[in-house]
Amino acid sequence: MISAEKLPDEILSRASLRGGEYAWPLADIPAVIEAARAANLLNIGGQLQFRLPDQAICECYWVEVDTYRTVSKKQSWNGRVEAAAADALSAFRQLPDEYDFLAEGQKAFAEHLDALKTTGRDPRDAMCFAWYVAGAEDERGEAP
Repeated sequence: MISAEKLPDEILSRASLRGGEYAWPLADIPAVIEAARAANLLNIGGQLQFRLPDQAICECYWVEVDTYRTVSKKQSWNGRVEAAAADALSAFRQLPDEYDFLAEGQKAFAEHLDALKTTGRDPRDAMCFAWYVAGAEDERGEAP
């Protein structure tokens, strides 16, 4: 169902790919949302992650955007694409009002983030957002 590879190369080049999931620096997510909309892909949403140098992924799954919960599946595909993009952008921009991203990571993954600090690295540099999109053909005309 995930069609991130259908995003423009310029957007994909700013992502990291691990475990079959693309993730971007937080500042890039609005551009990812817009690129998906422009490519007629449905913005599903994603979660906060810390991608560590040893390839480990620490996922704060509770810090998320999920348009499947908020966008009506009864709309046309184009309507869903537009509504999901607007909803995803709004929800993503509201997350910092609800969560301190670094504090959430530290609470859940202190051992890993503290290990980064001991090597002189800033855990904020490992912070990213996994993002998922779907094409109409991924859903075979059916709403998820």
